[in-house]
This record gives sequence, structure tokens and C-alpha cells, in this order.
Amino acid sequence: MNKKLCILIILAALTGGLYASGQQEKSASEQSSSEVSSLSSYTGKEGRITVYLSGPAEMLKKLEGSFEADNGDVLDFVQMGCGPLRQRLWAEMEAGQINADVFWGSDPLIYIALEEHGVLEDYTPKGVENLRPELKTDSAYTYISKRYGVVIYNKDKVSEAPIAYHDLLKPEYKNNICHADPAMSSTALALIAGLWELEGYEGSFHRALCSNGLFLTKKNSDVPSKIQEGEYLAGIAPHDAVLRLQKKAKKDGYPTPLAITWPKEGAIAICRPAAISKNESRPEVNEEIAENFMDFLISKDAQTIMNNFGFISVRNDVVNPAGIPAEIETIEPDWTSLSASQESINAEFKKFFK
Repeated sequence: MNKKLCILIILAALTGGLYASGQQEKSASEQSSSEVSSLSSYTGKEGRITVYLSGPAEMLKKLEGSFEADNGDVLDFVQMGCGPLRQRLWAEMEAGQINADVFWGSDPLIYIALEEHGVLEDYTPKGVENLRPELKTDSAYTYISKRYGVVIYNKDKVSEAPIAYHDLLKPEYKNNICHADPAMSSTALALIAGLWELEGYEGSFHRALCSNGLFLTKKNSDVPSKIQEGEYLAGIAPHDAVLRLQKKAKKDGYPTPLAITWPKEGAIAICRPAAISKNESRPEVNEEIAENFMDFLISKDAQTIMNNFGFISVRNDVVNPAGIPAEIETIEPDWTSLSASQESINAEFKKFFK
């Protein structure tokens, strides 16, 4: 199957997926908070909590080991991509019971929606005084880590490095750009929403990107992998996966053509929150474990582990990972505004990804 046909098929799937997602969230929003938060049972085991989360497997393994070294074997991790995490939380909420005690990953949009439906425990972790001021929130969720949406390119195949998102609209990138599918990745949807906000909610950039032969990958991590392999020249994705691939290449002693452009329009800042689900039937011991785990996630030890995997710490006493410039332009999305605009963004996508 040729590349152009693949793009058309995937874009068709995107339209249906985004429309269905929008309809699903609209349907749920019509329920009252009391209906969806009437949790009457606990599906877990006493003395162990269930955690839904997304992120690099090795990082999650280290975090689990570090927490359980002090607290015993008390965590059941259910790892999934950010898109499936978002979908699972929403489906379980609609069914009247979020089965995870704690969930961490995806983007602020789903947490805003869940908080509006009254299904988040209002818990403030110990140690929030150490968070960077701009990352403190009065919400029931807590920001745990941060990543930046950037332009990634293959420096061995690109004659002139792109310096802006709009450089990807040049003829030399025709049919050679990629981006994760927002129907499968909530982080990709957040990236698109951030650029949508930058463009005045007109979607003109992504309309032009589609016309220039945008290819949609399943996951954000596929973007740097495909660029490194030479399958595509450039793309848009979070920075952290590139740092991990560069680190691995250096450790294993081979060169990598991967490079990051910190776009002049600004790198898109995406925070990864965590929260405790509201459940009156949760055993007291499990409530304590859940709160301790939230405390742990913003601890210096946990933040240092995340830092080693390329994520930006939310703490003011943990420096940025190697590879992050000292000064960069950033786009800080208005997540509340974007949450209210998701349906209109989905509708616009439906029009030009038809």
C-alpha cells in the first residue's frame, strides 16, 4: 500500500474517532455530578492499590521499585498509552466506577473533565511547597511532570534545519512529516489543541499540514523512531523520547541523526497530572497508600528518576535534564479554555480531515 493511500485511510479513521470521542464526552457531560460520582463498591484488594499510568516502562519500573522499597508490595500498575488511559477513565466514569485508586498520565484536559464530574478526591500532596510556582494548582489533581512539544528532524537528511512549526509546510517536507494520531493519543490531541490556540482557533496550520502530506503514527514515541530510521524527515512530538533515544545511542556507541528544534513560536508545554479517584468504599489502608503514592510522585527522589528519562521536573530544586536549553520560548496552553473548545476543534478536524 503506498504512503498516500495509508494517509487517507488513517485520516478517515481520525475523523470518526474524534467525532465519536466528542459525542461520548458530550453525552457524559449531560449527566449530573451526583450520578457519576455515586461510587458504591470497591473492586480492589485491601492493602494494595491499582494505578493506571502511562510512560516509559523502565521509568515506571524504577518508580515502583523505589516506592515499594519503603512501603512494601502495595502497587498494582496497569500501564497503557495516554490515549487508552483517557478512554478507559472516561468509560469507567460513565459506568459509575473508576476502578483505579490513582491515575497518572495523559494531559490536563481529561482531568478537568473528571473534576467537573466530581469523581476526583480533593487531596493536596505533602511537599507541594517545593513545586515551581507556575505548576501549583488549586485543582483536585496535581501536576507531576512536564514535557514540551517540539519539532524533531533527521539532521542527516535535512539540508537546512527547521526553526519553526511552519517550516514543515515547505515543499521539501511534502509527504515526509509525521505526528501522532490524536484519536489514539491524548498527548497528540493536546499538542494539536496548543497549536490550535496559537493559531486563533482556526486550525489553519493543521489544515496546511494535512495538505502537505501529514502521516499519522499510533504513538508519540513512533515519531522520533520513524525519523531516526529515515522513514520521515521531520515531525512534531514531545521532546523526552528524543532525549532517551539520544542517550541510548551515546551509551551503545552509535550515532543518531535525531535533532530537536525548539520552535521560534514556542515549545508547547504539556503537564502530566495525577489524581486519586473518589470512592467512599475504599478501605482506609488503601486511602493511605494512595495518598502516600501521590506524595511520593512529587518527592525529589521520584522527580530525579523522571528527570533521568527526559521529563521536566515540577520541583524547583531539580534541574532540567541535559539537552534542554537554558532559555526557550514556550506556549503555555489555557487548558480550561481548550477543554471548553474540544468539540469545536473536533468539528474542524472533521471538515479538513474528511
